[in-house]
Amino acid sequence: MSRRRVLVAALIAPLLALSACGGDDPTSTVAVGEVDAGAEFEHDYTIPLGTADRIEAGEPVEIVPREMVVEVGESIRIVNDDDEGHIVGVFYVGAGETLTKQFASAGVLEGECSVHPSGQFTLSVLDA
Repeated sequence: MSRRRVLVAALIAPLLALSACGGDDPTSTVAVGEVDAGAEFEHDYTIPLGTADRIEAGEPVEIVPREMVVEVGESIRIVNDDDEGHIVGVFYVGAGETLTKQFASAGVLEGECSVHPSGQFTLSVLDA
């Protein structure tokens, strides 16, 4: 993914997150909260340094699954050790940043994904 595409994705990601939280469809609303980075995570991923270079070179990169199913109350951490930001569904993880989220309600979040060969990511949150 080029630096320009990542920048555009970074600008669009917050809008995707807002659109995923609206509407009358109960599967389109997912309450998401922050989690302390030192907590234990049910779903933990690391984007290694050089990932953007591998993508730019045309290599398939699969760091997260295309579809992930979690339960309400579970949390996810994505550590980006790369020198470029990446998009995972409605989330943007900047270079050198760590994203931590806990899911407080059921629903579905979908969007582009720079760290899966399909270019897509779907997160389904089920009631516990």
